[in-house]
Amino acid sequence: MTKYHLTGADESTSIIMTFPVTQTHGIATTNLRVSHDPDNHSSAGPAIRIQGLKGEIQVFGPAARPETYRVIPVSAPGEPKTEIKNVTRSIPGHGMFWEADECARCIRDGKKESEGMSWEESCVIMDVMDAVRQQNDLVYPAKIESDEYPLEGF
Repeated sequence: MTKYHLTGADESTSIIMTFPVTQTHGIATTNLRVSHDPDNHSSAGPAIRIQGLKGEIQVFGPAARPETYRVIPVSAPGEPKTEIKNVTRSIPGHGMFWEADECARCIRDGKKESEGMSWEESCVIMDVMDAVRQQNDLVYPAKIESDEYPLEGF
């Protein structure tokens, strides 16, 4: 983890995870100060690549507000290549609005968790992120760290 020299916030982080059951590794990186198009060319490569057994998804544009994505399915051996699908979307907002919208739908519908991401999965992800923060001595202010509500003195 590299911390921003003015604030101490986590500017960039790399995580290597091992999954014992499958003996596989996962690599996650994040960086708040990296341009999605460092050379100012519209032909820049994808800002995000998600690769798996069934193919790849490439996301173009700023990661927090993607403009286009490409789905590249893997063809079975001996079969003709599957058509690559490019999708351009008009994005109505900035940042994590999909997550905020899903949260609002769940609250509206009286659900305690999203069908797209369970409470258990959210907790597992937060446990990993908290472990990374702890290993790198990154502590947020008490108002953010607390799990008590309402927080006394704020």
